[in-house]
Amino acid sequence: MKKRNRAAGATAQAVADGAYVNMVAQLGTQRDKSSGGQFTLPIPLNDMQLESAYATDWLSRRIIERPAADMVRAGWYYSGISTQQIDKMNQAVKRLKIVPRLLQLLSMTRLYGTAYILLGVADGLETNQPLERDRIRDGNLQFLTVIPKKRMTPSTTKLKPEQADGRTNMPVFYTVQPEQNSGGTSFNVHHSRVIRLDQMSLADTTLHSDGTGMSVLQTVYDVVLRYAGVNAAAASLVHEAKVDVIKTKGLVDKLMSDAKSVMERFGAMALLKGINGMLVMDKDDEDYQSKTYSFTGLPELMREFSIQTAGAADMPYTILFGQSPAGMNSTGEHDTRNYYDSIATQQNWMVKPVLMDLLDVVMRSVFGAALPALEIVFQPLWQLDPKTRADIEKANSERDKAYLEAGVIHEAHVAKQLIEDGTYTVIDAQHIKDLDAMVGQQDDITANA
Repeated sequence: MKKRNRAAGATAQAVADGAYVNMVAQLGTQRDKSSGGQFTLPIPLNDMQLESAYATDWLSRRIIERPAADMVRAGWYYSGISTQQIDKMNQAVKRLKIVPRLLQLLSMTRLYGTAYILLGVADGLETNQPLERDRIRDGNLQFLTVIPKKRMTPSTTKLKPEQADGRTNMPVFYTVQPEQNSGGTSFNVHHSRVIRLDQMSLADTTLHSDGTGMSVLQTVYDVVLRYAGVNAAAASLVHEAKVDVIKTKGLVDKLMSDAKSVMERFGAMALLKGINGMLVMDKDDEDYQSKTYSFTGLPELMREFSIQTAGAADMPYTILFGQSPAGMNSTGEHDTRNYYDSIATQQNWMVKPVLMDLLDVVMRSVFGAALPALEIVFQPLWQLDPKTRADIEKANSERDKAYLEAGVIHEAHVAKQLIEDGTYTVIDAQHIKDLDAMVGQQDDITANA
């Protein structure tokens, strides 16, 4: 009875610890070697490690740059403003180089975890004074500068959560450090003159107590190192693919007595073999063998490490390595579409708030006031082929025609849907308003008749 209670107690203790237990097979007990494994918090990578990986490893650079480029490469279109206003906005975006600045901001954020855009607004105040956006007038926004986290030192004075959109540990000021060897001096800037972007996840609050984001290389660093190590080892094996072995009688004694003559002897043999493929050697004292290394299984091992790297980077194999995955005639198209969906999510959750904040300053500088109705929609990354798109457009037009003739919808409804689908960008809010007015007039005529 006592033994049964002890066994039951041990089982209960193991179950309470949250592990699968099999007392007969000793699974989940202290004798199970796998039960000793556990996760530990990594040491945050410093800037030198991040920059070294980015500068020297092509895979790390692609992990940083490719998703950032995909977030902005298709661009966006505006809604809620007139065609003339759209033209002025596009001119300002081009003049201020917002697209390359946004790409630079995203890349730095992915590399360092946090990056900033300094707003160069000529409002007659010092940079350490608050920026009052309502006072921004035509042409006040003169430039935008992207600054990495390592050059921005936050002040010890913090904003209240209600002053920072609910975020805690947000500084009132930043001290901008000059670029290395630039000869410049540091200066203070008020937080209202800075747009900040963080690469945030739940783990960041554990690793970075200052509230800054965590580099995307933090979670993939060890996997990328293993991949690089496997490739380096494989490249080293190439030099060992074929090794010539010459056995010489009394080699040790000859080396001790006259090493120079021995080295000259083997050097001459190698030279003769290299010139005409013929090896001359002593028949009785020397024996020649050539050994080759078999690379069987090595390509599969390297491919497995590359697949693990793609999974850790949350990128399709076809995009990260530029080739289709092997096996089952796969093209990676499904993975690519899922990746583009993930990019679209990041655009709306991370990029859009920053871009709208930036465009708010641009609007005030261009028009002298904010445009509350302005909205942006990112162009889709996944594009249908021309034939498929034409078939869909034809089907939609036939559907709209049938509904129009049946009186279910009117022209303004169709125009709004064409804007949502991105079929025509020339349709603006005024055109839709005119269509609504025409429909209203037609309804009045019908009612009076």
